[in-house]
Amino acid sequence: MPIISLSSFKGGVSKTTSAICLASLFCDDGATLVIDADPNRSATTWARPGGLPFQVCGEKEAAKLMRTQKFEFIIFDTPARPNDVEVEDLARGCDLLIVPTPPDLLSMDAMALMAKSLPPDTNWKVLLTMIPPPPQRDGQEAMSALLTQGYPVLSRGIRFYKAYKDAVTSGVPVYKVRGGKVAWRDWTEIKNEVIQAIKG
Repeated sequence: MPIISLSSFKGGVSKTTSAICLASLFCDDGATLVIDADPNRSATTWARPGGLPFQVCGEKEAAKLMRTQKFEFIIFDTPARPNDVEVEDLARGCDLLIVPTPPDLLSMDAMALMAKSLPPDTNWKVLLTMIPPPPQRDGQEAMSALLTQGYPVLSRGIRFYKAYKDAVTSGVPVYKVRGGKVAWRDWTEIKNEVIQAIKG
């Protein structure tokens, strides 16, 4: 039962969107649970219409749910802006920690600060999110900078599409809304890489 946690020192980096999309990605391989520990409860709001193919629950419900049902994957949507102690607990409590970051300076600085707080043996990856469309080169430039600085970045970034907003409104995975299949390709491209990262 691999546990994937998503965390960031900064809000608005597409953490919940990434959690929901990762759960959508893995639920075909087995029962998947998203634990919504963010005070905003954005994952719970997304799930409310009942169109997601996996379960979403609050942090306090999770223990009981995991005792009564078997899950193959656990995706943990954590509160934004954790302190150093919480970061260490998060890192030690999961099989893979994913730190989403858009390719802007403030977000990438927050990611770099979080990286310094991680225990040395943390199994983690940076996920570039909210990449603007061409001809803007923000995503390519950010990817190059991350690789140059030696960060463990996933090789494919997640581009920004209106389909994500439509998916939240409809309460379904992004691939079920108009234009969502194009957005979904970014996630299918990194699936094997995430699986390999879980294995360490």
